[in-house]
Amino acid sequence: MDYLQTLNQQQFNAVTHDVGPVFVVAGAGTGKTRTLTMRIAYLIEQGHDPERILAVTFTNKAAREMKERVVNLVGPSGIGVWMYTFHAFGLQILRRHISVLPYGYRPTFSVIDEEDGKKIIKESIKALNLDSKDYPIKSLKGRISRYKTQRIEAFEFNEEEMIFLEYQRRLRDEQLLDFDDLILYTQELLKTKHELREYYQTYFEHILVDEFQDTDVIQYDILQMLGIKHKAVFVVGDPDQSIYAFRGSFYGNNMKFIKDFNADKVVLDQNYRSTNKILDAANRLINHNKNRPAVKNLVSDLGPGHEITYFNAPTDYRETFFVINEISRLQSEGYPLHEIAVLYRNNALSRIFEDALIKQGIPYIIYGGLSFYERKEIKDALAYARVVLDPIQSFYLKRIVNTPRRGIGNISIQKLEEYARKQGLSLYDAIDDVPLSGKSKQALLEFKATVIAMQEKIDEAKHLDEVLSIILDISGYVDMLKDDQDETSDDRILNLRELVSVFKRSETFYEGSLYQKITQLLDQIALYTDLDKSQNQEDAVVLSTVHQVKGLEFRAVFMVVMEEMIFPSDFSTMMPNEMEEERRVCYVGMTRAKRRLYMSSSRQRMVYGQMKMNFTSRFIRETKLTRIDTVEENMSSSYLSKGDKVVHNIFGEGVVVSVDEDIATIAFPMPHGIKKILESHPGLKKKGYNN
Repeated sequence: MDYLQTLNQQQFNAVTHDVGPVFVVAGAGTGKTRTLTMRIAYLIEQGHDPERILAVTFTNKAAREMKERVVNLVGPSGIGVWMYTFHAFGLQILRRHISVLPYGYRPTFSVIDEEDGKKIIKESIKALNLDSKDYPIKSLKGRISRYKTQRIEAFEFNEEEMIFLEYQRRLRDEQLLDFDDLILYTQELLKTKHELREYYQTYFEHILVDEFQDTDVIQYDILQMLGIKHKAVFVVGDPDQSIYAFRGSFYGNNMKFIKDFNADKVVLDQNYRSTNKILDAANRLINHNKNRPAVKNLVSDLGPGHEITYFNAPTDYRETFFVINEISRLQSEGYPLHEIAVLYRNNALSRIFEDALIKQGIPYIIYGGLSFYERKEIKDALAYARVVLDPIQSFYLKRIVNTPRRGIGNISIQKLEEYARKQGLSLYDAIDDVPLSGKSKQALLEFKATVIAMQEKIDEAKHLDEVLSIILDISGYVDMLKDDQDETSDDRILNLRELVSVFKRSETFYEGSLYQKITQLLDQIALYTDLDKSQNQEDAVVLSTVHQVKGLEFRAVFMVVMEEMIFPSDFSTMMPNEMEEERRVCYVGMTRAKRRLYMSSSRQRMVYGQMKMNFTSRFIRETKLTRIDTVEENMSSSYLSKGDKVVHNIFGEGVVVSVDEDIATIAFPMPHGIKKILESHPGLKKKGYNN
């Protein structure tokens, strides 16, 4: 067992712990997966049968990597370990025993994926003679999933319950299971079939769980039924990194396990990732949480490291360029861009940092998501704006003619296109006379009336932000998202509200009539999108929500928009449990940083079209960070400096004469001469950046 010599004392205590219940409270970067896999290897080398060891985790990748590590440690005997995700474990049990449940399933059942599930829901709606446009498939699939896993107690409408019952009937008649069924039927088998439960309680002599803090109520129930007799249950996790309540994970499982199993605790707090000044701040933050099953203070042998930098900017624009300038400085010091992450609380906050990175010519990727202007709801809203501006743009009209759903199907669109082509008309102009009848023709006419209503309202408007508000209101797009009740709906609504900010902020960038300003703004967004696509993504800054990067690490991390009502969210301020989860999210973000951690906020921010004065996040105060001095603030957050050569999309090349607050005085060749331009103007770039 030479590998035991590589463990620190805490890891050694966990790996060699006596058989019995133990909760390994493994802090960020403390080697928890290594500890768990070595525990499995240790059990095998102590003579325990690999085929009677069950280890569960949350992703197929993690399960595969853990099994490979065990085999590398003990040889081929490690192949026999039951190493699965919760769903894959359920599948193994159900293949053997599902026929004893009273639903008529045979062991040869098939498992459907998310898309197949949506198709069956669509068929169920049709079979019940309901109108499919009244039941958005994606959101209804999500509600059915939440109902089956008991995260909602009942459907809001009787028709939805009817669809659910028809969906379940079809699954059973056609010998199909969805992913939720893999867990639910496994739970039902163990709960209702006494002999089967006793068999597996005896068969599995050891149970190990990775990422235990992410378990939900049903998963815990399965683990409890399997392990409560022998209690040889070894769980590894960090309650301080429990941040997935919105997906169903139940923080109370951490305390419940300790109580139900009378489990010992082994704390891993030797961190191998971060320097101590980062860890000290993270420790100070998380110590404000009261509901913790074990208190730990992460420490490292990597030395004190750099001070954490906190920057409180006067405006959101200044915050972005503080971040951009620091990224440029880190890059000059040898930091690869892919080792730098900008983390925020929700997806809508990415937009202003994307704009700044594009402006500065720094490549970036959105980790686990889409660039702001590539998100469906943003492209839909901008398509509406283009159609309102110029209705004959058929490409954009086709995108939004049935969004929200109006009962205009593909066949109707195809007939409209054929008629328009024969008559030499745009799709918009062909709507009045296209030879369609019934609901499709009426829906097309109503769509055209909607566009005309938008145009009439915009004709009365005076400001750019009014334009988008009119479009979203008259189109019913936001109402559609609210009705969907999909778990992504709130994020999508926030993205649209952030797009209002883009329109509002652009008021000072462009000249001419309102329609001319809209045209210039849409052209600039198209240019931004094109620049984003053309960038080399091999070495790029990572932009992400904190939730997306849990488990990852970076040499430098920027935690941005650290302001009350944003991070922590406004919802959490009213509920202590929610506030503790928000604090855990912040803790996870801080502990992604290996060498440099930056935290920033803004005293004034454009939030969803409204300029607001903001208070610094309580999490900054709780980490006891201090503010950068004013001199460094002014030096670090400006895009332009005296003497910079710039390029303007209309005035051409120029030289910066001076910068006062956010306004640059620039000398351009005649006939333009001296111009005063906002630094943030999207058409203004330093010479050499994407020109």
